Amino acid sequence: MKKKNIENDHIHIQDIPLKFYPRTKENKSKDYGKEIARIMIDLRNTNKKVQYSAQICIFNIKSIMQNSGFIPDPPEVFDALGDFVYHYENYCYRAFNFREKLLQFLNAILPLGYREKDVRLQHFIINPTIKHTGLLTIIESFDKDQDLKKVVEDRHALTHRLYYGSSFDHYLRPKKQISSKSNKDIKKWFNDWKIEVKTRADMISKFTQTIYNLNHHIAPKIIAYKISEIKKS
Repeated sequence: MKKKNIENDHIHIQDIPLKFYPRTKENKSKDYGKEIARIMIDLRNTNKKVQYSAQICIFNIKSIMQNSGFIPDPPEVFDALGDFVYHYENYCYRAFNFREKLLQFLNAILPLGYREKDVRLQHFIINPTIKHTGLLTIIESFDKDQDLKKVVEDRHALTHRLYYGSSFDHYLRPKKQISSKSNKDIKKWFNDWKIEVKTRADMISKFTQTIYNLNHHIAPKIIAYKISEIKKS
């Protein structure tokens, strides 16, 4: 088997050779690396549950407006929405945890020298080592990419029991009342409800794909930085 060129190949964080980890006893980079690998598996599995439950919700909401065919009972609709919201919220918590563990991992393996309780996204954005490693764009994506940012913001809303703000309730129904009983207004209300579910499901799907892509790019940058530091010594 051909040996990997670790300076050029796209490898995962969990594949970083042990020789690039700090050897001090108190360093937790290996533990954080294992946590990241576990969380990524959890995110992938939870994303699958989000997507499946979203499709059921979208189907039910669309079916409500049908004059024939399958028309779901209200309890079925809310059970499906409750299932989707449960998986969506579960994903948001795990997504936030992934970001925090990733920052802790980078702080430990490079190492940056922050105390664990002082590890903050804002600190990393202005850190010279992060810039030198080429990881700045990746770190900034958690603050600049609207979908990634929204997932983390929803986690904060859920933690502080703000849920989804003034526009939607806990079942993601629009709080704005239907202005009239016209068929057009009623359809718009249900369509807005369906869109809210679909938008969040799409957002979760993108987050999952993005972090898997990030994983491919983070490890080689760490390895390249470590090799450059070895050559300097």
